[in-house]
Amino acid sequence: MPSERSGLDEIDMAIITELKSDGRCSATRMSKALGIHRNTVSMRLRRLLDERIITPAIYASPAALGYRTIATIGINVEPGQADIVAEAMASLPNVHYVFICLGRYDIMVWALFRDQEELYTFMRDKLGRTAGITGIEIMVNLDIVKLAFAFLGPSHISQSDAQDVRPVTGALTAPQGNDTLDEQDLAIIRELQLEPRKSVVALSRTMGIHRNIVTAKLKRLADRDIVKAVITINPVRLGYSVIAAMGISVLPSAIEPASDMMKAAANIHSVVICTGRYDIMIWGSFHDQEELYHFVRTNLGQAPGIRDYEITIVPRVKKMSFAYLPPN
Repeated sequence: MPSERSGLDEIDMAIITELKSDGRCSATRMSKALGIHRNTVSMRLRRLLDERIITPAIYASPAALGYRTIATIGINVEPGQADIVAEAMASLPNVHYVFICLGRYDIMVWALFRDQEELYTFMRDKLGRTAGITGIEIMVNLDIVKLAFAFLGPSHISQSDAQDVRPVTGALTAPQGNDTLDEQDLAIIRELQLEPRKSVVALSRTMGIHRNIVTAKLKRLADRDIVKAVITINPVRLGYSVIAAMGISVLPSAIEPASDMMKAAANIHSVVICTGRYDIMIWGSFHDQEELYHFVRTNLGQAPGIRDYEITIVPRVKKMSFAYLPPN
């Protein structure tokens, strides 16, 4: 439902809800589904895009693109160097999320690698040679339990939406047999990384491929959970002023039940089981520190097997990119 904090009304939220299911949904389709005039939908959609309240993106399974190792890396830097080092990290093609933090780490990044050897090379040649870095900790992601692209939070979703917490299918599983990608598949993904809402007709024209082939390939990629058209939502525009990363240590027997409980929490948009200092990493958005405190007291306080946790506040996001496939 709309909130006074967000400045969005019922029509805006209805459009966003439609785009949550399909980030490439056309204004015509949304108009028919919502019973709202197409011109109204088009104008509202344009405003949501122009004001960067929503951003369309194409999420492609990292494993399908050949990435077998995903890592969250905590970085400490010399005083006054956080912005400079964060900019350096944001320029690296392997790195897709860069956050400036308040807590144990000064910066946290999320990066993709072909294998552990590529991760080691990155650590040695990129992190090791970046001026200002004083220490790093690497947490290899073992399982992505939840990744909510269009985070709306508890104030904007229905009870049924709150329970829709599907994991990222295939994020860490190598493709098998018919799931392997050919050059045309990769070309389509590259085009959509540049322009996620590009039409089938425009894709066909740009690539020199018949539109029926483009349509069939897009359907295959979507049906096999290799590619998903998504939107991301600026949490600040919805009134969420506090973004927090939480590292959780749990008893070995409690990793799955604890991660499942975190997955069901409406404020949490990412849950990852990992190696390293923590067993579980979660990311969430909150209206204010009081709401964060309530989450810690109730959700973390009631989760099974938790031994310890640490909270890091994220005051600035330097990079958030779904362009996992590098250009030719």
